[in-house]
Amino acid sequence: MTRIARRRRLSTLWRAPSGLKRWLGAQRPAVVTWVLAAFFCLWILVDVLLLQLSTGVSRATYDRMVKSRLTAAAPDPRLVIVDIDEASLARMSNEFGRWPWPRDTLATVLDHIERQDPAAVVWDISFADADRISPGGDAAFNASVAKSAHSHFAVIRLPSGNDAHSKITREQLPTLWMTDALAAVRPSGITSTVAMIAPALRDVARSRLGTNNATPDVDGVVRRFRLAEALADGSRLMSLPVSVVAALRPGSIQTLSDSATQASLIAWRQRSGLYPRVAFADVFAQAEGGSSKAMDFKGKIVVIGSTAPSLHDIHPTPLSPTMPGVESLATVIDNAVNARGLAELSPLAQAVAAMLLCATLAAWVQWRGIASLAPALVALPVALLVATFASLHGPVFVDLNLSAGIGLVFLALLRVFDGFRMDHWLSVQALAPGARLVSALLREPITDADLSRVMDKLAKLGRNTRLVCAESQATWPSVVRWPATACCLSLVGPSDEVESAATWLPRVLKCVDVSPTCVAPAAQ
Repeated sequence: MTRIARRRRLSTLWRAPSGLKRWLGAQRPAVVTWVLAAFFCLWILVDVLLLQLSTGVSRATYDRMVKSRLTAAAPDPRLVIVDIDEASLARMSNEFGRWPWPRDTLATVLDHIERQDPAAVVWDISFADADRISPGGDAAFNASVAKSAHSHFAVIRLPSGNDAHSKITREQLPTLWMTDALAAVRPSGITSTVAMIAPALRDVARSRLGTNNATPDVDGVVRRFRLAEALADGSRLMSLPVSVVAALRPGSIQTLSDSATQASLIAWRQRSGLYPRVAFADVFAQAEGGSSKAMDFKGKIVVIGSTAPSLHDIHPTPLSPTMPGVESLATVIDNAVNARGLAELSPLAQAVAAMLLCATLAAWVQWRGIASLAPALVALPVALLVATFASLHGPVFVDLNLSAGIGLVFLALLRVFDGFRMDHWLSVQALAPGARLVSALLREPITDADLSRVMDKLAKLGRNTRLVCAESQATWPSVVRWPATACCLSLVGPSDEVESAATWLPRVLKCVDVSPTCVAPAAQ
C-alpha cells in the first residue's frame, strides 16, 4: 500500500467517527434516550437470563457490604461449639493417635454432655464408615447414641441425578423425611430412592437426621443454605437446622413454606468467631474427671465440629475466606431456631427494576431534558448502592447493584451524547453569505439547562441554525465567572429559521431584549 493510499484510508477512518458524532449530535434527545433505554433493556434480559456477567460484581459487592454492616443479630446465647481444634488434636494424639480417634472418645463426651440436659447435641461429623480398627469404639458410641435424647446427626446429600441409582429409601431413614400430607397420598407400592452418604452405625441411622450441604455459588463462596429439599414424589428432606427446630418446637416445621426448598441467603452475625467455643480436649478431660474447668451445657445447643485447618472443614464465606464449617452450621441453626431469615429479590425482579430505571430516565429526559440529569451521574448510583446496603439490615435484601451499574453507564452515555449536541449546535465555523443573525439579552446567565432547551427547539424547527454564546464558567459556590458575556446569546442561520427563532426564543428563555435580525456578511 502506498503512502498516499494509507493517508486516504486514515483520513476516511478519522472522518467516519466525526460524521457519526455530527449525526448523533443533530438528533433529538428523546429519540436517542429511548433508543438507549431499549438497548439497555435488551442487554439486561440477555445478561440476567444467559450471560450473567453482572452477577460476579453483585456477589463481590454483597460480600463487602456484609463485612461493613452497622448492626447484625447477636448470637443466640444457647449456642456453643465443642471444638476439635488443632490444640485438641495435639493434646489427644499421644493417647489416641491422629484423627479420627476411636469413637469411644466421642461416646465419653456425649454421655458427659447428656448428663447436663442440653437442648440439643448437633454432630457436624460424618459417621459414614464403621471403624474396623476399633470396633469396640463403635459399639460404645452406638450405646451412647441409643441413650441420647438430644442428638442430631448429619447426612451428606449427593446430586439428585444419582437418585435413580441409589438403594436408600425413606423406610431406612424415616427421621430424615419431614412428615407432611403428601406422604399419605403417595401411591402405594412406589418407593423413592435418594442418593446420599448415610450413617453406617445402626443407632446413628435411627436418630434424628438432617442434611448438611452448603450451597456455594459459582465462585465457591458459601452465601446460601437450603433448609429443606423437595423430592420428585412430593416429599421433603429436612436439614440439620430444621431437625433441631423440630425437636425444640414439635409441630412447628409443618408450616415450613415451599420457599424453604430454595437456597436462601444466610443472615450472618456481625463477624466470624462470635459463638463461644470449648476445646474438645477440655470436655473430654472433664468427662474423665481430669479437668476442673467449669463447663455448663444445661439448656445449650451444643454443636460438635472442627475448626482445625488440617481436617479441611473450612470454606470461604462473606465474613471470612477461611471460615470453619461448624461456625456456618451454628449460624444457620441460630437463624432457624430464632426464625431469622434474609429474603432477596429474584434475578428477574432485579432485571425488572433495572429496566424500569432505564424507562424512568428516558421519560425524565423527554420531560426535563438531559442537563437536569447532570447531578444524577454520581448521585443516582450512590443512592442505589446505599439503599442496597441499608436493606442488608432488614428482612429483605434488595440487590440494586445491577440497577446502579446500568444507571451509571446509561447516564455516562447521555453525558457523551450531550457533548456531541454541544459540538453540533455550537459549531459555527464560518457564516454563509446571506445568513441571518438574531441576538438576545438574557435576564440571567445562560445555563446548560437553557442551552438544552434551545437545542431541543433547534432540532425541531431550525436544523441549519447554530448557537453563539459564551459558556457559563462557574466556581464554588455556583458563582458565574463572566456574568456579562453569559447573558448574551445569538442564533445564526437561514433567514426563515432565524425569523422563526426570534418568535419562540423569548418563550424558551428569560429574555430582556431580542434584537431584530440582520444580514451577516459574506465569509472571507
